Amino acid sequence: MRNKIISVVLCLGVILALALVPGTPPKVVSANGAQDWGFEIQPNVTRVGFGEAFTVNAVVTHYAGNSTAWAMYLLFDSTLLEVTGIDTPSTLPNGETPDPAPGMPTWNNATGFAQHGYGLPFTATTDINETFVYCTIHFRSKSATGASYLNFASTDPAHATQVLDGLGVDHLNWTRVVNGTVMVGTPQLTVNVTPAGKGDVTVDGVTPSSYPYNTTWSWGDVVSLTAVNSTPGWGFNHWSGDLGGSTNPTNITMDDFTKNVTANFAEQAPAILALPSSLNFSANVGENPPNQTLQICNGGGYILNWSANITDGNVTWLSMSPTMGINLSAADCDSTQVAVNVTGLTAGTYHANITISVPPPPSAPSPQGSLEGAESAAINGVAPVVVPVTLNLGVPEISASPTPLTFTTSEGEDPPDQTLEICNTGTGTLNWNITDGAGWLSENPTSGSLGAGECEDVTVSVDTTGMAAGDYTATITVTGSPTVSVPVNLYIVSGMPEIPGEPASVSASGLDISPQQVKPDQAVTISISVANTGGETGSYNAVLYINGAVEDSQSVSVAGGTSKNVIFTVTKSKAGVYDVSLAGQTGQFQVVGGGWFGGGLGLGTGGIIAIVVIVIALIVAVIFIIRGTAGPG
Repeated sequence: MRNKIISVVLCLGVILALALVPGTPPKVVSANGAQDWGFEIQPNVTRVGFGEAFTVNAVVTHYAGNSTAWAMYLLFDSTLLEVTGIDTPSTLPNGETPDPAPGMPTWNNATGFAQHGYGLPFTATTDINETFVYCTIHFRSKSATGASYLNFASTDPAHATQVLDGLGVDHLNWTRVVNGTVMVGTPQLTVNVTPAGKGDVTVDGVTPSSYPYNTTWSWGDVVSLTAVNSTPGWGFNHWSGDLGGSTNPTNITMDDFTKNVTANFAEQAPAILALPSSLNFSANVGENPPNQTLQICNGGGYILNWSANITDGNVTWLSMSPTMGINLSAADCDSTQVAVNVTGLTAGTYHANITISVPPPPSAPSPQGSLEGAESAAINGVAPVVVPVTLNLGVPEISASPTPLTFTTSEGEDPPDQTLEICNTGTGTLNWNITDGAGWLSENPTSGSLGAGECEDVTVSVDTTGMAAGDYTATITVTGSPTVSVPVNLYIVSGMPEIPGEPASVSASGLDISPQQVKPDQAVTISISVANTGGETGSYNAVLYINGAVEDSQSVSVAGGTSKNVIFTVTKSKAGVYDVSLAGQTGQFQVVGGGWFGGGLGLGTGGIIAIVVIVIALIVAVIFIIRGTAGPG
């Protein structure tokens, strides 16, 4: 009945044909304030690639009133999209089943429209008074790039979008109609920098080799962008185009056909950069440490003039040269030598600061003073840099141990090396070296440098080549602060008799059987440890007995003070318990399975069940054969 209403309305031309651009709604809307309905495409915007299947929902939106039948006429760009199907909901919000109008749903991919119409069945007792999904439209995109409209329309009585009440009156409020858009294609991101050559942008971690840099992405991709200061004196300032602000790094979402982003770089104000950022000197009392180099650089842009001063009052032990520089371009550096004079200083730690700043402009114009505008303001705002300087003066103290060193050996043999430890037990730096004056004595290393509390090992070696039995002495002199002497004694003895080794003493223990339960033909490992606690090499013959019979034997040779494992591998196919005897030690292993239902045939539970089923089947077959042969008469 509801569909008859739709058909009558369409055929009688209740809705007049309007000369409209495709997708343009009628100018007249329902004037019934008690009835207020709309139509909407969800999602409003869909983004797809080429040849991609997707769906949208046509939704009837309720604001006021009741409705019993609906018609949809949706226009789309047939050069970009084609319809592959339209789904009707199986159940409406009131529990009723939709009753489609004849020939509905339908679509035409040549002209670009999708149409549907249905109402409540005649037997329905309640109308619809809520928002619901009217239908789901299946599309496939084509190979052309562009944005297709999804527009509800009413172009003539037979092609209309309507919301009807029980009397067939249309209550669609066109101000409530929300059309859709489908964007077909591949989004492209173009990244540029300005001024050219003054910086870089990494795009998802990739640094372009040239600009503008074009890349393609998938819809919805989030691309990370990082502006990189790659040119001295220039720094990132802000983004422009489809990105704004100065957040760095940042992200851009690919939700349009093209995205254009430019990283804007600006020349930076000059900045003082000191390398290293601090200086540390160490020396012994009365010794000047080596000079150190301090680099003063322009870490910003434009040009930098600088001057340096020692700012800790009356510091007489520290000096530097030069103390000023001019016309440093971006990334350029001046080198200055920093020197320490310890005259009159006692042991301890001393501190000072070197302050580097921009000098005030002279009264007469200078290269820096002549700058105007932004350059002048930037230079006048350069922050000073303070370089801390630390001087540690100490008194080293040398120690050497053990003392004396004593070597004992047989004639014609060199004794083992010994270690002499040299330490700095004082403050300051200890520079040491070793001499001994003996041709048979050597040390490695023979010199070194130690900070306070540090130690170093020296290997002391003796070469007895050509030396007869007797007693020898020498002195190792460690020169430092102060000098330390280490006595060395060497005793060479002759005719030291060889002490014969103890005879071999061989025994076996630790019988091991693994595993102790196996299936037929599964290997069993039987092992025992043979040890020789004597001094000379001995041998042992290990004989393996299984159930009292010799199974196998092995003979091994064992050096004094060592042991060896003797390993046998045994397999048995018959189930049962097997007694093991090896080197007077006993044990057992068991073979399980075997027999008809055991592991010997490999049947397992499944095999047993299969055999039982076969036997039953044979019995049944025999019974039937017997009955057949014993038939009537």
